[in-house]
Amino acid sequence: MPQVKAERQLSKMMIGENFTLNYLAANDNRAYPKDLSKNMMVSTARIATILKQLEKDGLITRTPDAQDNRQVIVRLTDEGARLIEKDRAAVLDGLVQMLEYLGPEDAEAYIRIRRKLLRMMLEK
Repeated sequence: MPQVKAERQLSKMMIGENFTLNYLAANDNRAYPKDLSKNMMVSTARIATILKQLEKDGLITRTPDAQDNRQVIVRLTDEGARLIEKDRAAVLDGLVQMLEYLGPEDAEAYIRIRRKLLRMMLEK
């Protein structure tokens, strides 16, 4: 399905820097790097690389946790929040167009199948 624009956009939101920004936006604009690593299923070294680039781009900040100085809290900046909202809106528009094209019956089947595949992936 990579030729379908909505699928490409959705896949893009689930990897690397976009996933990190999306995760932060979905979690009160903050997270610990270890949580990002766990949820993205990538190494802490990969997370460090992603965070370094996002911080350089002004999309996140990293600050010591006031309650545990050994921990770092990653926060989404206003610019990062604007960027991820723009990306989310583009993905939503693409999904709406795709589902409208499919029509009610096929759109319902598509969603049912996606849910089933997601359940299978989460059970592993």
